[in-house]
Amino acid sequence: MTFTAPGGDLSLPDTLQLDRSLVSGLGWTVVLRMASRAFGWASMLYVVRILTPADFGLMAMASMPMGLAQMVGDLGLQTVVVQDRTLRGDRLASVATLALGLGALFTVSFLALSKPIAAIFREPAVALIVTVLSVTFLIDSIQLLPRALLQRDLAFRTLAWVQTVQLVVGAAVQAICATLSFGYWALVITALASSVTASAVLFALRPFRLGRPTRVLTIFPAFAAGWRVTVARVAWYAYTSLDATLIGRMIGKDALGVFNMAKTFASVPDTEIAAMVSRVAPGIFSSVQTSVPMLRRYFLILTEGIAYLTLPGCIGLAVVADDFVRLVLGPTWLSAILPLRILAVYVACSTSQMLISHVLIFTGQMRANMWVNLFSLAFMPMCFYIGVFGGVPGVAWAWLIGFPVIIALKIIIVRPLLDLTLADYIWALRPAFIASVALGAAVLLVRTGLPLSWSPAARLAVEGTAGVLTYAVILVSLFRPRVVRIYEAIRQAARSPAKEPGVVSAA
Repeated sequence: MTFTAPGGDLSLPDTLQLDRSLVSGLGWTVVLRMASRAFGWASMLYVVRILTPADFGLMAMASMPMGLAQMVGDLGLQTVVVQDRTLRGDRLASVATLALGLGALFTVSFLALSKPIAAIFREPAVALIVTVLSVTFLIDSIQLLPRALLQRDLAFRTLAWVQTVQLVVGAAVQAICATLSFGYWALVITALASSVTASAVLFALRPFRLGRPTRVLTIFPAFAAGWRVTVARVAWYAYTSLDATLIGRMIGKDALGVFNMAKTFASVPDTEIAAMVSRVAPGIFSSVQTSVPMLRRYFLILTEGIAYLTLPGCIGLAVVADDFVRLVLGPTWLSAILPLRILAVYVACSTSQMLISHVLIFTGQMRANMWVNLFSLAFMPMCFYIGVFGGVPGVAWAWLIGFPVIIALKIIIVRPLLDLTLADYIWALRPAFIASVALGAAVLLVRTGLPLSWSPAARLAVEGTAGVLTYAVILVSLFRPRVVRIYEAIRQAARSPAKEPGVVSAA
C-alpha cells in the first residue's frame, strides 16, 4: 500500500528504505560533524584566550538584530520547498528569484539601520560591524533552493559534507584572524567566510536558474504557507534573544559576553545534536507526513536516540562546571560557572522536545507551531525581565523555571497529531533520564574524594571516567533489551546503505 502526500504525487517510501536513509544520513552527519566540530572547538578555545568578553559582547550585539532578520529573510520558503513536494520547474525558479530579491532587500535595509542599532546598545563600534555583515543576507539567499532540494531528496551525506567544509573554513579563518590580533573583527570575518563558503559549495552542487519576476505570483500558495513559518521563527528568535538583549542593555557588554559564553557551552549537547537531526528529520517527517503510525515511530525512535546523546552531557556539565571553566576558559571567565550550571540543566529539559517543532512544520501544521511560538514570546520575556534583576544567574534561572511550561504546551499539541500517549513519550526518555541521574550522582560522589590541590584537568579526567562508566553500566544492566534492539535495527538498516539521489540541476 502506498500513500500520497497532500498535493503531491510521490508515494510514501517503505519503512526499510527510510530506515536506511535515516541511519546513513545520521551516520554521515555524526562522523563528519564530530570531526569538523573538533577542529572548530579547538579554534574557539584558542580564540577565547586571545579575545576578551567585550569582543564577544560586541559581536553578540550586532548579531541579535541581524539574527532576527535571518529568521524572516526567506519568508519560510526553504521549509515550504521541503514540505511541499509539488514545487518543481518554473515554480522553483520563481522561489529562487524571490529569495535573491529578499536577500538584497535585507542587505540594503541593514546598511541603513546600522547606526540606529549601535545607538540602541550605546556602542558605536556595532554600526560598522552591522554594515559589513549586512552583505551576508544576499550571500545566504543563494543557499536557499539548493539546501532545500537536498533535504527534500534525503541527500544527507551531501549536506553533511557541505557543513563540514563550512565549519572547517570558518574555524581556520577565525584562528588566523585572532592570531593576527584582529580583535572582534576576527569574529566578523569568520561569519563572512562561512557564508561565502556554504553558498558557493551549495550552488556548485545544485545550480539553479531564476524565474521571471512576473511568474512569482505562481508560488503564492507556498508564500502563504511560508508566512506562518516566518512568524514562528520571528517569535522564537525574539524570545530566545531577549535574554541577551536585556543583559546587554541593563548590565553591560562584559556581562553579556559572560552569559553568551555560558549559554554557548551549556547548549553544546543540544546545539550539536539539533544540527545533526535537523539535517535528517525534515526529509524523514516530510516523506511520511500522511502516515500517523510511521510518524509516531520515527518521532519516538529519534526522541530516544537524542536523549541518549544529550542528557548525560548536560547533567555531567552541570556537575563539573567549575573544573570545566577553570580548565577550558581560564580565570577570566569564573563568573560563568553558576550560569553554566543552571543553563546546562535547562538544556537537558529542552532536548526532550527538540523534534516536536519538526513534526508540526513538516506535516503541514504551520499554524499550530506559529501559535506555540507566539505564546512563548508573550510568556518568556516576563521571566527574563524578572530574572535580569538577579544578574546573569537570574536570567539563567528564568530559562530553567519558565521553559518547562512551553514544553508542556508542545506535548499537549503534538499528542493527537501522532496518536501519542504520555506514557509512550515518557517511556522513550526513561532510560537516558535514569542513567543520566545515576551519572550525576556518581560524579558528585567522586568529587567529594578528590583533593582540591589536583589540577582541573586531572579532576575532570577522573570525574568524566566515573560518569561515563556509570552511564554505560546503568544502560546495559537495566535497559539492555532496548539498547540491543536499537543496535540491531541500526545494523539491519546499515547492511544496505541508502543511495543518495544524483546531484542534478534544480532547473
